Amino acid sequence: MTTSLDPVTADAEDAATFEIPSIDKIVTKRLNGIDQVATMQLPAIDMPGLSFSTELRAIRLGLPSLPQEVDGDWADAATWIMPAIPKSATTIAGATAAVAEKQAAEKKEQTKKGAGGYISLAVEMVKSSGIYAISAMMSPLSSLILTPYLTRTLSKPDLGALLDLYIIIDLISTITQLGLSSAFFRAYNKDYETPRDRAGVLANTILLLALASLPAAIGIVYIAPFLSQTFLKSTAYSGPVMLTGIIIVAENLSFPASSWFQAEKRPIPFTCLSIAGTVLGLLMSIVLVGVLHMGVIGALIAKSIGYFITIAFAYPQIFLRLVRADGLGFRLDIAKSMLTFGIPTLFGDIASWVLQASDSWLLTLIGAGIDQSAEYRVAYVLGGVLSPVLLAPWGLAWRPIMYSLSKREDAPRIYGLVFRWWSTILLFGAFGLSLVSILVLDIFYDPSYRVGAAIIPLITLSTMLQGIWYMFMIGVNIRRKTGLEFMYMVISASINLICNLILIPRYGEMGAAVSTLIAYVVLATVSYIVNRRIYPIDFGIGSFLLKLFIGIALYLGGRFLVQGHNEVGNWLIILLTLLLYGILLLALGGLTPKKIMGLVGFVQHALRKEPNKASV
Repeated sequence: MTTSLDPVTADAEDAATFEIPSIDKIVTKRLNGIDQVATMQLPAIDMPGLSFSTELRAIRLGLPSLPQEVDGDWADAATWIMPAIPKSATTIAGATAAVAEKQAAEKKEQTKKGAGGYISLAVEMVKSSGIYAISAMMSPLSSLILTPYLTRTLSKPDLGALLDLYIIIDLISTITQLGLSSAFFRAYNKDYETPRDRAGVLANTILLLALASLPAAIGIVYIAPFLSQTFLKSTAYSGPVMLTGIIIVAENLSFPASSWFQAEKRPIPFTCLSIAGTVLGLLMSIVLVGVLHMGVIGALIAKSIGYFITIAFAYPQIFLRLVRADGLGFRLDIAKSMLTFGIPTLFGDIASWVLQASDSWLLTLIGAGIDQSAEYRVAYVLGGVLSPVLLAPWGLAWRPIMYSLSKREDAPRIYGLVFRWWSTILLFGAFGLSLVSILVLDIFYDPSYRVGAAIIPLITLSTMLQGIWYMFMIGVNIRRKTGLEFMYMVISASINLICNLILIPRYGEMGAAVSTLIAYVVLATVSYIVNRRIYPIDFGIGSFLLKLFIGIALYLGGRFLVQGHNEVGNWLIILLTLLLYGILLLALGGLTPKKIMGLVGFVQHALRKEPNKASV
């Protein structure tokens, strides 16, 4: 039975039981006091913990409803029980404070770990970067292995022309890549995240490189005789010059493929392709140059074989990826973004080319000619052997280590320790490789190239300073002032070019080597001075210079002692001198035999610990 209530005269306690057909039909006599208002019943929600994650998930709940029947006062109705929530998590401020407290505790714990934790971190990152280091070493090692063979199978003018063409290929490839080598990784791994956008980045990179490379190649083929006469002092190399245009296109089109493997974190195919290309290139050089006597053209074909292998293997996979992700086609927004970022880096790349390769070219143009350029490049390869042996692996492993250490409170101190031991390794390596390279030149190379032995230590010292420069770039990288790197390169390249123009006409290849050394001294000095201002680190330069001068003195003494001895006597003197320098470096570094054994044991333990975590 339903009873009608008078909203003016009836009391709430006199009301008979009634049904509420819907919420909008509820009738009350009067407004009760706040303590008499019934508490609305809310559904219980399972809340294992309050999270401030950025990902919010929808919870499906039934709509709350009023009770069908109430006996007595509304204040007597049952109240649903809400789950208890910790006070610290009930507000954003409380949660933020809890997170900050946790982070502070973690940071304090990290600081307490000491040098052992840093070494363990470094070991793990070196292991994870090792497979890329193998790939980085392949090209320089190939050049180191192939050069002695070419000195005995090619005439000196042909070898000089070939090495100059390598330099020209590097320059034109650098220009026609439009700075996309750095822009690709930024766009693929940072600016764009969806599969379609990333496919667009890959497709537009290929398209832009093709649009830049093909016209350049056509132009090179069209004016090949002019280029041959201008840069190689002979039209006899017009055919090889035409072939360089094709090689430039192949190199540029292989770049997106290898970069795609890196961006997708697929080091196995990346490294396997690099190894396969290098090995096949060496075999092709032996067959085409030594057996078929194809000369410079055969050597160029062998150089390009690795690029074509990469294209043949990767491009079918790339095409399938682009089709599946609907990424085929030109996208103006992606192209504009990549070119805006990449083109400004071209100037730094060109400056780097001037610093590292222009001296050989200038020896042909303003020096004694193409023969002298060949002698210089052979000595340069031997003097720069430190690069594939130490600098290439270190360059790949150091960057992630550097950024990880930057999060520590005592990062500057750790950077100083790393510099102390890295510079010691570089000094020892440069000392030993300088002595060994001269013997290798005498044993494996054609005797006519031994005149370049005097410049090997200068090139080795320049390469060692390049490794030191890596450490002086810490501040630029941590503070994100990468524009300073361009400034460093422009300054050192300009000095190198000016010194070459002055010294090469007078002193030939020795003038070129001295110019290179001066440029790298300036590069390291300027970067060190700027780093002290933007990110002060105690590198211990005084100790480094002392070790350097001791090494120079021992090297000169060793070179003096090896004169007039047979091959066995020379090797014995070199080994004894190298051992003495190593002992002095360890003593100056404060390493006792006990400390060395302890460090070796720790590294072995770190290498065995959790190997699965270090796999790539």
